Amino acid sequence: MTTEYDPELYHLLHRGNPGDMDWYVRRCQGAQNILELGCGNGRILLRLAQSGSSVFGMDCSKLMLTRCAERFHRAGSRVELIHGDMAAFALPWRFDRILIPYNSLYCLTTKAQQLACLKSVGAHLEPGGQLLFDAYAADPVSGSEESTPTVHEHIVANFHNGERHIEVRERSEEDLDKQQINATYAYYSTWDDGRTQLDSWSILQRYIFPEQLFNLLEEAGLALEGIYGDFDQSPFSQTSHHMVVVASIKEP
Repeated sequence: MTTEYDPELYHLLHRGNPGDMDWYVRRCQGAQNILELGCGNGRILLRLAQSGSSVFGMDCSKLMLTRCAERFHRAGSRVELIHGDMAAFALPWRFDRILIPYNSLYCLTTKAQQLACLKSVGAHLEPGGQLLFDAYAADPVSGSEESTPTVHEHIVANFHNGERHIEVRERSEEDLDKQQINATYAYYSTWDDGRTQLDSWSILQRYIFPEQLFNLLEEAGLALEGIYGDFDQSPFSQTSHHMVVVASIKEP
């Protein structure tokens, strides 16, 4: 198993959620400086740059940042890219909007890391600036559920990228006590001449329940402005699949 996810294969499978791009663009209208944490290959950031904002992207993956820089170069747009850890960062700029799209906050796998990230966000927001992020809404855990890890395996996608057929299988192991899911994605490639190849990567995530999210924002000195159940800004409820969140610096 290789250590760093191949950007091309990652983005075959992880393309965001329906409506997320338009939501971020709407919520960033009028913003001068925008920072995206976990920017990946720039899927959202490039669209924001095309609206005239100055954009900055941070990611822990050098391969993803290289791909992001290539996309911006081809588009003739400018971006400031930072190789760093969103759990703790100190930059010489302040931002009107800071974005953490597509479950990226869950890639910080302890409460301490998630809290440190939110505190860093607060330290980098301009007065009146906003934090925007989305993550899947985890199902509540009942007291009767066993705390032993549960494992699920299934085929999640099939692709043909013009050169090979790729079948993607996911194996996810959930630890209820730690609120962590370790998802391993295996890419089985088959070329027309019969050659085969297996590539595999794992992503460890720590999910957050809504009440825990509210407490984290409070601890970080951030005020919740809105939480929605989807990118149409429908009300959040116990049946919502997403938490779509707007927060800002708490008034003293």
